[in-house]
Amino acid sequence: MKLPGGKKAAGLAVGVILLLGAAYRLLWHAPAVPVIMVKQVEIQGQVQGPGTVQSKVPVTVSPKITGILEKLYADQGDRVKQGQLLAGIDSAELRAREMAAQAAKMRVQRDLARAQADLGKAQANLGLAKSNYQRDLEVFKPGYISQAAFDTTRAQLKVAESEVTAFQAGVTALQAAVKQAESETKAAAALHNYTRILSPMDGLITVRKAEVGTTLVPGSPIFQMVALDQIWIATWIDQALVTQLRPGQPAKIMLRSGREFQGQVARLNQEGDTVTRELEVDVKFQQLPQPLVIGEEGQVEIDTGRQRAPVVPLSAIIAKNGGKGVLVADKGRLRFQKVVLGLQDGARTAVTAGLKGGDLVVIKPAGLMPGKKVRAKITQGVQGR
Repeated sequence: MKLPGGKKAAGLAVGVILLLGAAYRLLWHAPAVPVIMVKQVEIQGQVQGPGTVQSKVPVTVSPKITGILEKLYADQGDRVKQGQLLAGIDSAELRAREMAAQAAKMRVQRDLARAQADLGKAQANLGLAKSNYQRDLEVFKPGYISQAAFDTTRAQLKVAESEVTAFQAGVTALQAAVKQAESETKAAAALHNYTRILSPMDGLITVRKAEVGTTLVPGSPIFQMVALDQIWIATWIDQALVTQLRPGQPAKIMLRSGREFQGQVARLNQEGDTVTRELEVDVKFQQLPQPLVIGEEGQVEIDTGRQRAPVVPLSAIIAKNGGKGVLVADKGRLRFQKVVLGLQDGARTAVTAGLKGGDLVVIKPAGLMPGKKVRAKITQGVQGR
């Protein structure tokens, strides 16, 4: 038979053991933490991001008038020149309008020519009437001709003047009619010319959006095309890395189709995405893909230069109080060290301030807090590539 005091003693012993274990963990236990010893090495800076093949100058080819698409002279995949005929709209009615306008212009031009001839005759008659009037006036004053004869000469002058005025008014009206007819003819010719759909630039037709027989209205798309000298891949880069980027930097473009191309940063957009915190960077192809697929996805690696500095893995960087830093194992305890980052290569980052050679930096600081006792376990081969 066991005594009750034995149970109490056993319970007390277990409690003491647990307490000692907890004290050991809190006061003396130092878990092993993987760290690297910081060294100065040269890092090849590289910024990466996903992208999409785009054109700086995408153009929609569409009609300016309503009509039925009658002919197609080009198709998607065709390279075309500026001014090349791409499509034709049914032109019978507009051609008839143009011919009618031309005929009307010719008629009014003939009427103007006749009116100008009549005006010339009237002006000649007026000149003769003025001469007769001047001559009769000189002989009428001395009384060599009668009043009746002089009145007849004066009446003939007035008739000649009124005829010139009337013909001049007719010529002026016909001149205005000719200008109107010319304007109507030009308008009819322009409308007829709109039935010929021409390429607005040198480029590549990427999509055909209409079929023969389709009724088109102004602005409805027939083709989509792009300028071949302005093709690039628009890639999205973390805004935190924008200070490392500038136009002219070399880049490698890896398309989803497996093709690789060399490129160059063409421009950096000046407005970032407020949701993703990314910035669009346009990288121009040095040599266009064949075939060219607008909208094809890819990955871009931009060469941002070289830098010699202390280097740590990106996994070691943590954010605290709005700044960037690392956890350093110092004399058996962790401390937070604020750092200034330099170039990155996708796995590592240069540290331009805050670290020195020999510092022990925690590789994976998740779950660890400054002040914690640790036993640094140096890992090799993290800084080199």
